[in-house]
Amino acid sequence: MLTTLATALAALSTGWSTADANSAAFDVDADTGLVIVQETQEAQEVETLPPAEAVEQSGRGEAVERARALEIFAAVETLQARFRQVNPDGSVSDGDIALSRPGRVRFAYDAPSPLLIVADGSTVAIADSALETVDRAPIRSTPLRWLLAPASELESSGAIVEVGRYDNQLYVTLEDPQGEAEGRVTLAFGDDDPAAPAGEVALLGWYAVDGMGSLTQVTLDEVRLGQRADPRLFVLDDDMFSSRRRGRR
Repeated sequence: MLTTLATALAALSTGWSTADANSAAFDVDADTGLVIVQETQEAQEVETLPPAEAVEQSGRGEAVERARALEIFAAVETLQARFRQVNPDGSVSDGDIALSRPGRVRFAYDAPSPLLIVADGSTVAIADSALETVDRAPIRSTPLRWLLAPASELESSGAIVEVGRYDNQLYVTLEDPQGEAEGRVTLAFGDDDPAAPAGEVALLGWYAVDGMGSLTQVTLDEVRLGQRADPRLFVLDDDMFSSRRRGRR
């Protein structure tokens, strides 16, 4: 069960491994503004983080950027958007995301994907309509932990390990200091004006490195902030497929 769950969650939270930096060339997408890495070894093109030396050229100082990041986390409580997920094998999935921080998120994948991922505040559940299964794991043991954590936990835990700015975007890299959730997650925020209210800053997507170093990205579009989501979106019944199974008997 946990293998299936970890595989699906890794597709939501994998990113750029610094070990691969020497085998890539960087460019900036003219439409999204996100930096693109072109990997010479795998002949695939994915959006990812800029090189570290580029991020460090913001001139504002890490302490200032860290304070801005915490301000954004504290201000942004709800988000709804379309998402696009580029998987390690280059395949692409689309769907809708609803986020209610802290603790709750829903990823509803478009067909033909059979997946629905829901975090209810304590666990992350993956429903697979093809297999007719629902698997769960504690949020704290998944890469979604830092996307859903309250700002106070991020500040006190030491989870923020890097903060940088590049091309009007703020990048915040987080990892579990206790090692309970493997890998790291980097969130990208569109922050053209660092003096603007933090509640107006949109999350553009995220990248991470899982325990196996796989590469995936999630980018967001049509982002809507401050809209209350139906609480029922964040409830997933473990027996949701039972009536279908009974009908086949």
